[in-house]
This record gives sequence, structure tokens and C-alpha cells, in this order.
Amino acid sequence: MQNHDRAISSRTAFLLRGLFSLGALYASLAVACQAAATHLPDTVFPVPNGRSMMHMAADIALWHGIALCALTPASRYLHPQRLAFGCTGLALGTSLFSIPVTLHGFGILFPARLAPTGGTLLILSWLCVASAAFIRSPLKGS
Repeated sequence: MQNHDRAISSRTAFLLRGLFSLGALYASLAVACQAAATHLPDTVFPVPNGRSMMHMAADIALWHGIALCALTPASRYLHPQRLAFGCTGLALGTSLFSIPVTLHGFGILFPARLAPTGGTLLILSWLCVASAAFIRSPLKGS
């Protein structure tokens, strides 16, 4: 794979560094949620399947956190704005999915309505990231 045709702006580079850091934070919180879901007593989960919901939310956060950490250093090989847009969507979608599903597992029902929006945003963001490998930006000065 060749380097991208133009330099990445300092604003885009800053955003990608922040998304990398957020991905690592997601992964660390996901591991903590997995441990909590494994070790907390059943009485903590008033909703049926609350424990498995928390595990599912942590899985989504872990895998998308790892993805953000893996994708952002690849920015010199991919269309930087599409990558930044897609990774921002991954970060937001992960929050909109994982946090409400986790809270729902603890019996806090209202935010669970945001989970489908987060899931849809994740799907669309992955498509945006995929397109970053095939869309080339114009050369400098052209």
C-alpha cells in the first residue's frame, strides 16, 4: 500500500491521536466491565439477562477500541478525512451502544433507546472507514 498523496492537516492528526487514545480508554473500560459482569452478584442485575447484556456491551467497546487503536496509525495510507470521519463515528457509535446497554443491564431503562442509533452509526462508520482505502484525495497543487 502506498502513502497517501497529501499531508495530513494538524487538525486531522490531532483528531486521530485523540481517537487512538479514546480507543485505548474504551478497551480498558471494557476489560473492567467484563470483570465486573463476571464477578458481581446476580442481585446487581435486576433485568433478565442483565449480566449478558453487560458482557455484550463490553465486547462491542473492546473490539471497537482495538479497531480505533489499529486504524488511526494507518492514516498515511488511507484518505485522512474519511478515516477521521469514520473513526469519529466509531467512537460515538460505541458510546451510544455500549453505555445504554450496560445501564439497561443494571435496570436503568431509558438510555437503552439509544443503542439502535449507536449500532446503526457503527455500521455506517465501518463503511466510511472501508471507503477510505479506495478514495484518493487530489494531489497537492492540482
